[in-house]
Amino acid sequence: MSFDDVPWKQALAGLKLKFPAIKGGDELAVMDIPEPAWLIEDILPQGLTILGGPKKLGKSYLVIQFARQLVEDGYPVFYFAGEDTYEIHKQRQEQVGLEGTDKYQFVAGRQEHFSEPNKFFHCVSETLRNAPFRAVFIDVMEHCLKPAQIRDYSYYMTELGRWAKLAAKHKIALVMVTHNGKNAGQYYNDPLDHIIGSAGITAAADWILSMRRSEDGQAATLHSEGKMGAASEFSLKKKNGIFFEIDGLEKDRLIQRKPAKNKIFEYVISNPGAKQVDIAKALNMDTGNVSRDCKILTGDNYIYLTGDGYFATPDKSDKSDKIDP
Repeated sequence: MSFDDVPWKQALAGLKLKFPAIKGGDELAVMDIPEPAWLIEDILPQGLTILGGPKKLGKSYLVIQFARQLVEDGYPVFYFAGEDTYEIHKQRQEQVGLEGTDKYQFVAGRQEHFSEPNKFFHCVSETLRNAPFRAVFIDVMEHCLKPAQIRDYSYYMTELGRWAKLAAKHKIALVMVTHNGKNAGQYYNDPLDHIIGSAGITAAADWILSMRRSEDGQAATLHSEGKMGAASEFSLKKKNGIFFEIDGLEKDRLIQRKPAKNKIFEYVISNPGAKQVDIAKALNMDTGNVSRDCKILTGDNYIYLTGDGYFATPDKSDKSDKIDP
């Protein structure tokens, strides 16, 4: 039996008069929709981002560094820090190199109009109506969420959903910082499990940043993932013994901590087309270990194999001077 197209098109026309937000696949295919906007590539997109992590690991310092980069790029930034005083924050912004500029506007603590969760959303909305900020940072998220006895999936979807809509309306990056809950020092294989209320939060947010200590407890990482692209893992390096700053991709730092793989990688850069037997002989390494490490390096996209031998991937070979011997 053939489908009668005329009644269908008539029904669709009536439906879309009533609900114009409904779009067909044919309409989407020809719509000029720009790619998601990134303010900081692979870390901070336009939309609602949640940054979570243990207390005292340096989330606020990381946020200030984001603010500094955005200001340097010419974006005006608004930052609410509910746990800071003006004195503390002045010191922090000097420590991370954020110079005095009117493109950076700051509220310390629960001051005046920003003092109550029930009024917080209205105050931020009014702020965005009056000034074209490109990014808003709220540190911490607890200060802007309405009180509730039960904070389940539905609660976070409702509360964070309105903030996500606000970010979309004004085309800004809106970042909320949250502490981990119980067992904050525990290491989870899934970085998102570090975020309290993760199911509702990850569903409502556009992007998630999870700051956590490394599995050995000696360093820290920043996991970045969401609805706009593939996940990334960044290495965090302590600066001046005070705060962490991003120090490239974690997989790049991992190879620096693996001397054998590092030697193989550098040998392949210097000797394109090297075979496993050549590598083992030149580096005086066991052929089985070379085979194993070559597979790992290939899987991590540091090198690739052709019929002529191993070659360094183009985006890695020019970073050889940054790899420890």
